Amino acid sequence: MRLTTKSQYGLRVLGDLVRNWREGDNGYLQVGELASRCETSQKYLEQVLLPLSHAGILESKRGQHGGYRLNRAPEDISLAEALRHLEGLLMPIPKWADDPGNDNQRLSQVLRDVRDAIRKILENTSIDVLAEGGSQSTKRADEAVEALMYYI
Repeated sequence: MRLTTKSQYGLRVLGDLVRNWREGDNGYLQVGELASRCETSQKYLEQVLLPLSHAGILESKRGQHGGYRLNRAPEDISLAEALRHLEGLLMPIPKWADDPGNDNQRLSQVLRDVRDAIRKILENTSIDVLAEGGSQSTKRADEAVEALMYYI
């Protein structure tokens, strides 16, 4: 699995929004501030955040005191859900792997097992791990990072 720049920025912003939620503020963070932290443009970040807003993960508000905030508690949002809305399929399997007549049935099974393991870890890990000092166990956070960094 390889994360695009879009997902990297999206996850980084989610981490900021989780910290904001934890502080009890849960106010809206302006796109300019989030873009500055991510070292990217506001326009690009707005495009990154749009699918998360449409999915109901984020709530957006226009105006002077507007911006983005989490729409649900961080522990109710899995990394898998966030990444699906940012990336699409978490780890697509090559078409040849699903062909029953291919010569690499063992490799096909390994690829499916890897996909299923990554999916399980991401679905069982909340976006809480994106904020420093998360309430999730260190082991769970390490597994999530390993799953995100796995390249095949």
